[in-house]
Amino acid sequence: MSPSPVRSIVPQSSDEGTLWLSWLVRLRWVAILAQIITLAFVFPLLASYQLIGVWVAVVVALVAANAWAHRVLDDDREHIEAITVFGHLAADVASLTVFFFIGGGTDNPFTSLYLVHVAMSGIMLPPRYATGLATFSLVCYASLFLGAYPLDYSAHPLPVQVLYPLGHALAQLIASVSVAVFVIGVASSLRRRREQLLMARERTERTDRLRSVGTLAAGAAHELNTPLSTIGLRLRRVGRRHTDDDTVGDLQVIREQLDRCTGIVERLLVGAGDPSASDMEVRPVVAMVRDAVRLWEKGATIGVALQDDSAGIEVELPGVAFQQALINLLENARQAQEEVDCFEDLDVLVARGEDDHAVVSVLDRGVGLPDDATQVGAPFFTTKPTGTGLGVFVAQSVADGAGGGLSYVRREGGGTEARWRFPEARRRV
Repeated sequence: MSPSPVRSIVPQSSDEGTLWLSWLVRLRWVAILAQIITLAFVFPLLASYQLIGVWVAVVVALVAANAWAHRVLDDDREHIEAITVFGHLAADVASLTVFFFIGGGTDNPFTSLYLVHVAMSGIMLPPRYATGLATFSLVCYASLFLGAYPLDYSAHPLPVQVLYPLGHALAQLIASVSVAVFVIGVASSLRRRREQLLMARERTERTDRLRSVGTLAAGAAHELNTPLSTIGLRLRRVGRRHTDDDTVGDLQVIREQLDRCTGIVERLLVGAGDPSASDMEVRPVVAMVRDAVRLWEKGATIGVALQDDSAGIEVELPGVAFQQALINLLENARQAQEEVDCFEDLDVLVARGEDDHAVVSVLDRGVGLPDDATQVGAPFFTTKPTGTGLGVFVAQSVADGAGGGLSYVRREGGGTEARWRFPEARRRV
């Protein structure tokens, strides 16, 4: 029997109980295989061939314990208690005791394997459980002095002068390999946990920066709302007093610019996370991209070549925030191209990616990424003399809020690809 491939790698769960039980399962499969090989090698030494049935029963019990452990792991429980891990370690110690009882007692060179389980419990379990397992192991070892079946070395074709040192060598090899594999696995798991912690800390810092920027944006937007409303009221009064064509034309232009300012304020509120300004939409991603591209092209000096390979995939996003973020990405791409005197159309690709994600890629032929590309997306980081460093940050925040992401890739031959990922909208029934 072989372990399930689902658990053949270092587990991804952050729960320690799940991590330890996963390692126990893997090590137990190795122990079962080692016992079968050992039985094939030493069964002539047994005091009675009927004892092979006891040995087989122990192996079957270990297989059943591992099958149950697999079921616990496959249930994806949020938390596995330390008592469960303790129970599995105690079962392994008990099986070793039976193995030694029918195979020579304290004279069996493999009794050093008790120390492997004691060492594992010290790493896996809280102190009281580790102490309990150490005590249980000591009691089991002491029970072997009360009576055990001796090994009949004369029944084996190898002389005792060779057989006994060989047994010690095998025991040392098994113990060393078990401890080494376990420690290496734990070290790998700890490295992965440390990486997860660093990523979580990074996300927290990014969220804190977003809150700070959002607070400033929301404050500015709310402060601007009052004078904009006052200007609107005054414009209406002026319009009622002056009806000549020139004044009416000027007022119309002013109203259009006022509406534009009001729209900018609304987008600031959306970007700042104002619930009253959010407008979650479930639409085909290509439709949302087309709307943003049309709006951007009205004031742009270059065009956009849009390619749709999305197969109609829908996303759930705040419409205004998505539109503003995509416009920011397009504007950044345009400026990057103009820095190298390139005025070709930008390429925008909308596709269905892996894991049912929509991918929106903005490709330019500009100056490319800066040397320190890790800073791209951080608030207030910019390579442009007049930039604010918030365009990419807002786009990153929109993607993060939807459960997706934003990444930048250097293009061969020059230029950059901004790759935006969003999960497919959940179907509601």
